[in-house]
Amino acid sequence: MELDNTHPLAFGYPGYYYTLKQDDNIYDFVKDGWNVGIVRKDEPVAGFVGYKLKPRLKDGLLFAVQNIGNGTVTYLADDVLFRNFWENGKLMFCNAVFLVGQ
Repeated sequence: MELDNTHPLAFGYPGYYYTLKQDDNIYDFVKDGWNVGIVRKDEPVAGFVGYKLKPRLKDGLLFAVQNIGNGTVTYLADDVLFRNFWENGKLMFCNAVFLVGQ
């Protein structure tokens, strides 16, 4: 997954993020916000993906930040703390809580 590490949500990450995708939910890009983590249709996917599911994993949003009113909404389409063993997502969760909206 492509990650825009210039945003505080992706602070401390390289330009990519290894996600544990458990379903085919890919959301549309936010129009009035910052699309931080996205999946592109032409990027290779590592791991196992079923042949019926692979065509649906294209050009979508996994992480985004949007300002609404006086607050900030952080979209995390995947469970970044999956069963508390997915080490890659703990920094993402901390960034969402402590850095976004400051």
